[in-house]
Amino acid sequence: MPSRPTPAPSPALARAVAVAAALAVSLGLAALAACQSGSSAPAGAASNAAPAADLEKLCNAKVRSGADQEPGAQGTYLMAQWIDANITSREGRAFLVEFAQLGQDKAARRQKLEQAMTRHGLASCPLVDEWR
Repeated sequence: MPSRPTPAPSPALARAVAVAAALAVSLGLAALAACQSGSSAPAGAASNAAPAADLEKLCNAKVRSGADQEPGAQGTYLMAQWIDANITSREGRAFLVEFAQLGQDKAARRQKLEQAMTRHGLASCPLVDEWR
């Protein structure tokens, strides 16, 4: 029996799924960071402290997750899932929480990534380039 192709979601549905996926990842990361304890760093010290390896992963997440091959909400979801699975250090997670708190402000997100890039000597970041 031949299968029927799945119809493409409407733009409004795709946007709603993208927002829901971003919110779910943000809330999940915030909960994870809040539950972690035992850090010797003072509160607030994690600002921009993502290790260079995590920063490099975040900068290249769109390609590594396959999100560059999927339009709209599906690509956003793939990237969010990949980031959640691959940025696992305490510092990286704390950075993601702060990053998520910037919401959809791409200029603020770009600035945060640029500052972290400078601190860690990272020469390029495709995500920053995309937001220019």
